[in-house]
Parts: sequence; structure tokens; C-alpha cells
Amino acid sequence: MDVERPFHFRYTTVKGYFLQSEDDTDDKEFDFLKQNFGLIERSYETDGDAAEETQWKRFEKLVRHMDEKSEDGVQYKVLFLGRHGQGWHNVAETKYGTEAWDCYWSLLEGADGITWSDANLTAIGQGQAKDVHELWKTQLSRGIPSPETYYTSPLTRTIETADLSFKGLELPEDRPYEPIGKELLREALGVHTCDRRSTASHIRKVFPHVELEPGFSEPDPLWEADYREPRSARKYRLEQLLDDVFEHDRGVFLSLTSHSGAIGSILEAIEHRAFALQTGGVIPVLAKAEKIAGEREEPPHEPSEGPPPCDSPPAAPN
Repeated sequence: MDVERPFHFRYTTVKGYFLQSEDDTDDKEFDFLKQNFGLIERSYETDGDAAEETQWKRFEKLVRHMDEKSEDGVQYKVLFLGRHGQGWHNVAETKYGTEAWDCYWSLLEGADGITWSDANLTAIGQGQAKDVHELWKTQLSRGIPSPETYYTSPLTRTIETADLSFKGLELPEDRPYEPIGKELLREALGVHTCDRRSTASHIRKVFPHVELEPGFSEPDPLWEADYREPRSARKYRLEQLLDDVFEHDRGVFLSLTSHSGAIGSILEAIEHRAFALQTGGVIPVLAKAEKIAGEREEPPHEPSEGPPPCDSPPAAPN
């Protein structure tokens, strides 16, 4: 009997299709809401008689052609990477300043009438997600392919963002909004209580429509109160997430609602340029995956990232 040998994927970004993937695009000036998710207006080799179809429909035809005609072990997927809207932890970091937040306030459950452990969206954050909903509504009328799968971090703010972004859209019957909670799709782990998830039973009670992936444990198995996940470990974790998705999901257009740090690690994993996303921001990227024999190399254990804890809160910024 043949034994399945271990493998992983090598990821690269296919440039030339989205503004955010181009080196000369200023991420501080880029506005996905006004720039069609960044899709570049251009012709494709697969246009043929469909040259009069919308840009999105022609792009979908091209990507599906690339994926179907790719050699064995190669896949192409478009990943819609969405950052959650503003959460109460974002408000707190602004209020206290990043230095004080990192060493003192982020270790607490909340303060001054604000709760940020597994933070909820603020009204501003809800509005940002609703803006994304309106963008999807507009782009669906222009032929954008709706995601075939909706993945989300299991933290409250990301589920709330995904719900406000996608619930109520006129989606194809075979692509309903049925979000899947993925443990590895989370923000940097440890120390900050805003990045500690709620129990599985709480998530199922508050968000019964979210399917938690198989093996999802009742308590949070990844968060440690005294160890902040280093960047190298976070990149490795998000590479494992991508390996899982590319191995098991045959969809070509996927939505991943997550966090700034996690999205940064995904971009790094697919050799995409660094691209800062504002709260509520969304960018699609075209990724190529090549199957590679052997286990993915795990980085060495590194010290906790970030400053040591403070005994008292540092002075607030002026």
C-alpha cells in the first residue's frame, strides 16, 4: 500500500493583476473602496470573444483557466484578505499609547469602562465592515466572483466583521455565506488579552452559524499569558494555515477575515510585498502554490516578542 509522503507548498504572488501587488503602489494612498479592490484594468490571454464582459468576469475566467491548466502539484487561488474593523483594543492602544499598551494595558481584561479581552467591534468598526458590504454589493453587480469558502479567525471582532461584510448579500445558491472558524488564522498569540479567544461553547452560542473546524478545542490552546509569539513563529503558523487550505479546499476564490499581523504573515509567506491594511481593509491577492516534498521547516524557538511587562502604567502620550 502506498504511503502518503509528507509535503508542503511553496507560495509566490502572481503580479500584474492587482495594484496592491505592484511595488510602485503606495499603501498609504491606496483605497480599496474606491479602486475596485485594486483590480488592474487590462486585457487577458483568455478574453477571446468575451472581451465585452466585465473586468471581473474576464479575470475569473483567466484565473480558473490558469488553475485548471496548471501542471501537477501547482494551484492558483485568489485570497480576499480582510482585516477586522476597529475593535475596542484599537481604541485602547490609541488612548494609552503603543508603548504603554504593549507593556501594561494589553495584559489587562480592560479598564476605564472599556473591555478589550477578545474585543468586540466599535461602532466605527461596524461601519467599516458595512462599507465592505456595500462594496461587495456593488462589485457583485459587476461580476466579481463571490468567495467559494469563507474562512475567519475565531475571535469575536473578526466574526463580527465577516458577518457585517457578507450577511445579506445576494450570493449564488452554491456559494452561501457559511463561515468556517480556523484556529491558525488568528493574530499574534499570547500576552495581549485581546488576542485570547473565547471558549468554543461561547462562540457556538453567540455565533451558531459559524462552523468551527474539526478538532477545535473548548479552551484556547494557543494563547500564553507570558509569551508573545515571535514573527518567525507567526509566519510558520500562517504557512501551516495556507498549507491546510491549499491541500483541502479546491475553491479558487476564497475569503479570509483576519488581523493585521496575520495578514502581514500571509503576505510574507506568499512573497508578496509588505502592504499595510487599515482596520476594515480588504485586499485580494493572486497566489501560486507549488507542492514540495518534505515537511515544512519549523523555525527555532525564540524569546517572547515585545517588551517585558511593566509594574505600573507608563505615562500616557501628550
